[in-house]
Amino acid sequence: GTDSSATADVHRQIERRMAALQSRLHRLDAGDELDRVWSGLRELIERVTEEHAGMAEELLALYEQLGVIFDVTRRLEDVRDEDDVVRLLTDSLRRSFMGCRVFSVKTAEGVETPARRGSTWWLPFLVQARTRRGVLVESAPPDAEGDPREVMIAPLFAGEAFVCWVVLARDEEAAAFRACDMLLLESLSQFCGDVIRNYRLVNELRRMSLSMVRTLVSAVDQKDPYTSGHSVRVGFFATMLARDLGLDESAVQMLQWSALLHDVGKIGIRDDVLKKQGKLTETEMDHMREHPSRSYHVVREVPELREALDGVLHHHEHYDGSGYPSGLKGEAIPLQARIIQIADVFDALTSDRAYRSAYSWEQALEVLRAEAGRTVDPKLQQRFDRLIRERLADDPEGWRILLDEANRFLADHRDEVEKEH
Repeated sequence: GTDSSATADVHRQIERRMAALQSRLHRLDAGDELDRVWSGLRELIERVTEEHAGMAEELLALYEQLGVIFDVTRRLEDVRDEDDVVRLLTDSLRRSFMGCRVFSVKTAEGVETPARRGSTWWLPFLVQARTRRGVLVESAPPDAEGDPREVMIAPLFAGEAFVCWVVLARDEEAAAFRACDMLLLESLSQFCGDVIRNYRLVNELRRMSLSMVRTLVSAVDQKDPYTSGHSVRVGFFATMLARDLGLDESAVQMLQWSALLHDVGKIGIRDDVLKKQGKLTETEMDHMREHPSRSYHVVREVPELREALDGVLHHHEHYDGSGYPSGLKGEAIPLQARIIQIADVFDALTSDRAYRSAYSWEQALEVLRAEAGRTVDPKLQQRFDRLIRERLADDPEGWRILLDEANRFLADHRDEVEKEH
């Protein structure tokens, strides 16, 4: 609004000068007066041109900065952890501030290349920028030798937690930092700090969820020692198959929760049925068949796990429609449940039970092959068969190693979550 008003004033001045010029041209006898009028008009035109050039330059700078902000938000979908967020920020700034070194610094004492390349007069200002929690621009003192000649420093905070400094260092030839550059760095630093804070909150929720899952799985294991570790191994084998199928990581994560919790409803099954060594009566089987629904009612109380409910409820459906609780058939059975069923049957067969010894992995694969199209999805059975055989081919120790990995699955999953934090 201010710029357009100023431009209008200038235009009005030009019109008044032109009117005066026309009036004088009618009365002029000497060329000197004409020259003076034209000179004044040229000065006015030059001033208008300069003003518009400044406006254009400022608009161009704002446009470029909007491009940087858009680039950061667009590339957020590829970000996986905190380090990726910091790299995204520095990479985007590097493309915007050509001729400047852009880098992150986590500790003032441990500054290494490229931060230490050249003069290091600016290092004491790191702490000052962190204390102020704002962007700081400092020029090299007169006695400083070499580059950089100016630095712009922004502290990155995730809430109240300090993450790192982002430093832009320019040499003698690069353009000096402007107020709009400071604003851009401050805005992007605050935005990326909020993204990191959200990552930390999500990871904290995942750790709490994992702790809850471990507690529930442990409760099932203690209730039935013969199935101890079963849910963990099912989670491992289901994850192997899901990744071989190319499921995205969010779907794999929900599958893992579903597999780990698929039998949690057995907490509500009577001990005399759950631990019975002989064949169950029909009444006892009906009671045992309640556990998927019981598991479903437990897990649905956690809103964050609603996408894990399909596998929890339907992992005992049969491909030919003879399963329970809903009698679903073929691909009407959710994929999550079909994957878990393959892993569930395989681990049950390769584990000791009160009434039989464990099958070898080869025998278990043969049973799955025989049940393809009846109990399990035939396409998934073929994928799983190939996956296990390729993993264990010509390795006499392969099954023991794979089983050790399966038993460590929950602990390894917890460690992975810890690393992400």
